[in-house]
Amino acid sequence: MEYELFLQLVKEDMEKKLGKDYQVTLRAIPKNNGVIRDGISICKREEDVAPTIYLNDFYKELKGGQPVNMVCDSVYHTYLSNPSLPYLDSKVLSSYKEIRDRIVYKLINTQANRTLLTHLPSLPFHDMSMVFYLLMEQKEHGYVTALIHKDHLRTWQIREKELFETALKNTPALLPPAIQPMSNVLKRLAKEAMGEDYDEETFHALLEAAEEQRLESNPVFPTLYVLTNPAGINGAACMAYPDVIKNFADRLEQDLIILPSSIHEVLIVADSNTYNYEDMSRLVKDINDSEVPVEDRLSNQIYRYSREQNQITVVSHGPVLTGTVSQ
Repeated sequence: MEYELFLQLVKEDMEKKLGKDYQVTLRAIPKNNGVIRDGISICKREEDVAPTIYLNDFYKELKGGQPVNMVCDSVYHTYLSNPSLPYLDSKVLSSYKEIRDRIVYKLINTQANRTLLTHLPSLPFHDMSMVFYLLMEQKEHGYVTALIHKDHLRTWQIREKELFETALKNTPALLPPAIQPMSNVLKRLAKEAMGEDYDEETFHALLEAAEEQRLESNPVFPTLYVLTNPAGINGAACMAYPDVIKNFADRLEQDLIILPSSIHEVLIVADSNTYNYEDMSRLVKDINDSEVPVEDRLSNQIYRYSREQNQITVVSHGPVLTGTVSQ
């Protein structure tokens, strides 16, 4: 089935299931790095703001052999389990006073988002840009976010400087930094993946075996650390928080190398001054190309924090990250 036909069938099915009291709209929504996600927005006719369900993954289910009626039922049940977002009232969103405490920032790649950035207030950060969004918390389902456009500033009657200052204050408070060894992250992921089958002793034995093998093959390679926020959402922004990188470098008493894992986290290693930054950049690019979803990619470059200079610099010359449009 052609993609456009699939979108129309889902829309018609939702309209039939929900009835005349609901408004159903197909939307093409630009995301990070030029990715376009097709969504279906559903709301009661007296409401102004509608939750959006992205349909791209549902189409993949159809292409994988799932009957179209079952895919449509999945979309419908997804909406029923997330029927409304009561705190996203349009009157609240139009009032800067009501939402200013929820304004935060994230990092995206500048070159890969050059078209999107023409519509957004932003601040440069090396080959990346700080952009701003509303962080709206919903206890049962995590976070709902809304990207801030230049039009919002006109509605709120504020200048970019005020937006920047507000976000720079809010972000570390609402999304505090968290640095932990990669082994701790692997442990958490193993628990989530294995559930009741997770065995602490077995996992530790595997980690110890891996560590022994690492020391035998490269005894000087340092421990990898992950920097993100507790939500694990847009956590790469933590590298721009005041003093976070500095304090960690002081704790290790070494300069640091920062590898952009994704928009959600960065990896940190102590710099032993023996690494080839261009080789590391090629490794990051290979991982980006093969393992990281397009809209989650942050950069192909390597960054270095110098304790003496107290600053982060780009130390590689890898290919720039390029955006794409995908379905």
